[in-house]
Amino acid sequence: MPDQWNRGNRTADDLSPLRSEQRQRVREELESRLTSDGILLNGTESDAQIIALSNALESFDTARQRVGGDSMVNTIESSRPDDPRLVLPSRRDDESVDQYIGRIREATRRLADD
Repeated sequence: MPDQWNRGNRTADDLSPLRSEQRQRVREELESRLTSDGILLNGTESDAQIIALSNALESFDTARQRVGGDSMVNTIESSRPDDPRLVLPSRRDDESVDQYIGRIREATRRLADD
């Protein structure tokens, strides 16, 4: 009798096409938010990296709000931000996702320390 709990190396997405579609929709939503906030994505980011970027962005936004920064004025595209510390760092062309997340987290810590 086959073991019903042992499904080999198949993932949950392999077992449910609906789950795979849901995962893809969530990823697309997160990517859309990231790019609308000016974050450069090159298409090589894993699902986990997209989630980590989204979490880092959310933490930065929260820290910016705590110090009274306006997210509409203090954007990457802004030519006249209220305070450059309140602008999300731009991702460099040669920067890995993990390096960029580290710089966002560092900027968040600096804001939290103020």
